[in-house]
Amino acid sequence: MPQAIQQKDIIKDLKYLITTYKYSTVAKVEKSPKDKVVYVDYLNTSWKDMKNLLENLQEVYFIKGYGNKPVPEFTSSTASLRVQIGKTHPKPVVNFRSYTIGSNAPTAVFENGSTFILEMVLNKNKKFDSVADIENDDDTYPTLLRLFNKYESSLSKWLHTYFEQQRLMFQKYQSPNWHTFEYGEDDFVKFFSKYIKDYGVYSDFEAGKKLAKYTEWNPSDIYAVKNKVRVQEGLDKIFKIKSKNKGAHLGRLNVYLIRLLKSKQLVGISLKQISDNTEAVLKERNTQKTFKDPNIEDKNFTINDIRFEIDNIHINQTISTYIKFGRSFGITLSSSTSEYGNISYMTSITGASAQGGNAPVAFVNDLLREKNPKCTFENNNKQYPRTNADFLKPSNSSIKYTQEHYETWFNDVKKFFKKPDKNSRNYEDFYMYISGLYQKKSITGAIAAQSKLMALHFFYESLGTYAKDKEFWLRMLYLGMKVGDRFAAHAKIYEKGKK
Repeated sequence: MPQAIQQKDIIKDLKYLITTYKYSTVAKVEKSPKDKVVYVDYLNTSWKDMKNLLENLQEVYFIKGYGNKPVPEFTSSTASLRVQIGKTHPKPVVNFRSYTIGSNAPTAVFENGSTFILEMVLNKNKKFDSVADIENDDDTYPTLLRLFNKYESSLSKWLHTYFEQQRLMFQKYQSPNWHTFEYGEDDFVKFFSKYIKDYGVYSDFEAGKKLAKYTEWNPSDIYAVKNKVRVQEGLDKIFKIKSKNKGAHLGRLNVYLIRLLKSKQLVGISLKQISDNTEAVLKERNTQKTFKDPNIEDKNFTINDIRFEIDNIHINQTISTYIKFGRSFGITLSSSTSEYGNISYMTSITGASAQGGNAPVAFVNDLLREKNPKCTFENNNKQYPRTNADFLKPSNSSIKYTQEHYETWFNDVKKFFKKPDKNSRNYEDFYMYISGLYQKKSITGAIAAQSKLMALHFFYESLGTYAKDKEFWLRMLYLGMKVGDRFAAHAKIYEKGKK
């Protein structure tokens, strides 16, 4: 009869292996309060070490997965892995539990990871058939760990995104003829950003209208090229024109990028996070004469499908307000909760983790004024009070508005509130509510108060003119999704939805 395995023996062996392999800094052994389970808590980036530890145990003991199932495989995304040891009672249970340290990786870190993976596909002809292939590739995974550096424990959250992004790239663009595109000494995104700053890309030379920055025109994170020399020659004619005009013409540049994308010579790719257990899709945008998104147009939205959820203007310290397009798309108006700032217009696709993008502030300001040239909203937080004293009676000359303005805005917007409360019964109550936020000890109260006044002003100007204008709100949605003739042709990789 097989000898029963005792829990104390397993604990002793685990501690020995952890010490021998020098895993002490990333793993430790603990028992559950009732001594029923042995826990091995390990840093999630050390999952290969835990795989090695388990393989060593399997050389000594009979081990099955919990519930008499096969032993699971360790991966970078493993949260918990349970096994039972021995053939006879008591069959001790060992639960390997991963943990993370540090904060979530900043946007620049995981975007660098996306770019690196696609460079491996385009330049090295790598093909990953699973997340495990990325984890086990000696050229790829160690570099990702270095890119994430002190945020390496966040890497596991992004591996599925990287897998889906490269899968679509491989399907559509991988071949020996495709490479990441550089112009001069910089990658194309960096070149564009510097060119716009140093020389300018103009929509109107005579009026001096030009792009303020790269991201308000082009959402692409990386460019892939098939015939670099020929593409570069065409771009030289646009960027190095010899005339009195200093920079390039936006219309001419956009037409050329459309031609290159349609002929599969150059493609700019916009990358977004993909949730686990979901698939990504790749869609080319801004290549048709209509410059419309069929996913939006096919919905045939009417004004009755567009909802304005703006009650957070008068509720708690919450600052986000929403414009919803049926159950499919939305725009979130929000700003920082920790410092004074302007409102951002973030578009989103329901059922997808990725945002569609931010609508450029200058473009929204222009849109507001098409039918309302007297519109005063500029989305400039310096024009609104930061203290209760300036809210009651402005002493700072940069503050453009007074109690008379706030009362007018409130009385006009109030009819769009759907959750009336004590703060929204009349302007006097709203005034006391905003004043109370300004007087909170933490600066976050004043930040929320200012953001609410800005949102109130925006909806006063927009709903006052466009409450029944479906096209206005759809155009604002398109601005955030970078769809239209003023935006660059590009391919967007984003989440399709739950499988």
